Amino acid sequence: MLDVLPMRKTPQAIYLSACEIEQLIKKRKADADELPDGTDRQAILKEIAQLRMYAEAKRWIESPRLKPGR
Repeated sequence: MLDVLPMRKTPQAIYLSACEIEQLIKKRKADADELPDGTDRQAILKEIAQLRMYAEAKRWIESPRLKPGR
């Protein structure tokens, strides 16, 4: 019998541009600012950190120095 691994949900942020991710970060930051310290706020802050990483990676990948033939 084959072991089947559960499929991981792909974060929607990978389909967005860096600018769109930055806008999403601003919205989530506003959401976090409205919450008191606790698990919900910490979850949003963790999501913001991940979104920042995605945005930075997008900028790096789209940089001119990574284009073929340079």
